[in-house]
Amino acid sequence: MEPLVSIITPVYNAEEFLEETLLSVLNQTYKNWELILIDDCSKDDSYKIIEKYLGIDKRIKYLKNKRNSGPAVTRNNGINISKGKYIAFLDSDDLWYKDKLKKQIDFMEKNNKNICHGNYEMINKKSNVLKKIITNKELTYKVLLKENQIKTSFLIINKEKINKICFPNIRHEDFAFFLDILKNNNEKSVRIDEVIGGYRVQEKSISSNKLKSALWTWKIYREYEKLNLVKSCYYFINYALRGIKKYKKKG
Repeated sequence: MEPLVSIITPVYNAEEFLEETLLSVLNQTYKNWELILIDDCSKDDSYKIIEKYLGIDKRIKYLKNKRNSGPAVTRNNGINISKGKYIAFLDSDDLWYKDKLKKQIDFMEKNNKNICHGNYEMINKKSNVLKKIITNKELTYKVLLKENQIKTSFLIINKEKINKICFPNIRHEDFAFFLDILKNNNEKSVRIDEVIGGYRVQEKSISSNKLKSALWTWKIYREYEKLNLVKSCYYFINYALRGIKKYKKKG
């Protein structure tokens, strides 16, 4: 019997890409999953899309926040009602390729791994591939401090083996969450050598968010991880240099 995978998808004003995202779950070759859609008080027609698919597949479940709460609280609400051995995350504009779940779960079960990530492709609004992203084979707490290589949509965690599985309600909550699960459990995330999905980017938002992202990263070093000034500077310089290297490659 395949273990149950709980897929957590926050939804906020997601009507533009939500149906394509849902179809990428329905098309999975791995069948034992539950998809928990948590509506963070969307103001668009996201619920009409959700309602349609609630009637199509009983594995899809729906939860609505009482008030707009942000991605951390929304994901945590999904985690709290999840029933699976494994937790997977899928943002409402990203895509999974059809063998994504099967390849990751088979790898984790066979090799007794508790955290697993994969390579992915950056895609644009029309789902055209912009470039392929190859992540480190293994990611430890210290490696991740230098560069956040994990995207939430391509991570799977063994909920039964990992403690304190929740997102802190801060900026860059995903980065802080990844650091928590690696540090608190003395674990490493292991990569499968596959491209398993598409990460949606909107080019206008990339450059405008770089400064904010850098500021939030610094705050995580100093305020969340409580690193001293020397260590914070060391990791921040590594973070900045890797960002510059990526920018030059793109150019």
